[in-house]
Amino acid sequence: MFLTIERETYKAGDVIFKEGSHGTAVYLLGAGKVEISKTVQDRKIVVEILGPGDIFGEMSYIDHSPRWATAIALEDTVLELIDKNFLDKEFNQIDSDFREIITTLVRRLRKTTQRLVSLPRRIGKRVSGKINISFKKADDFFKSYIANFGQGGLFIHTTKNLPVGSLLDLEFNLPDSNQEITTKGKVMWIRPQDMSTEKMPPGMGIQFMNMNPNDSKLLKNYLAKFRSS
Repeated sequence: MFLTIERETYKAGDVIFKEGSHGTAVYLLGAGKVEISKTVQDRKIVVEILGPGDIFGEMSYIDHSPRWATAIALEDTVLELIDKNFLDKEFNQIDSDFREIITTLVRRLRKTTQRLVSLPRRIGKRVSGKINISFKKADDFFKSYIANFGQGGLFIHTTKNLPVGSLLDLEFNLPDSNQEITTKGKVMWIRPQDMSTEKMPPGMGIQFMNMNPNDSKLLKNYLAKFRSS
């Protein structure tokens, strides 16, 4: 069990730390959601969405390099700061050769992540497809909508994720109605099966793109109707 020494709270939209900043604090996410993202060619790429129980900030602690990504609270969030003295004691008990192996793995992970997040711009121009999504109940729709943290998109629960940046033609029904939405979409982030949990299933976050005004109004009215009920 990690020894924590301080609790920090953040509101939705608050920046916890920025890519390129210096810091070795390691955080345990107690409540809320945190978005981890990188900037590539002036474009934000969401790498992962973290939930309660997740740990982040560990890479800079291990290799003492600047933060490799930006961490932002997506909702009211509570973080527990893990005691650095506790971490130092535990880490220094490891054989020096193994510490070097761990540090090397972290540095390699940084390089690999940078290469991967640099791909979306190229992939997005080539990969396309069509997905028809069916929601049987309004609750299913809201879970899918809310999971994409209200940025005008959907979460698609699937083990067959497409590459980040993939462009899609989306068709989905509005439950309890005969109305259908047709729009473009873009894969903004993915959660592979090996990184999923019961509360955070595998799938991909889709951002709506160029939705026509009629469908946009239809969606807005639908959401307002069911949220007020």
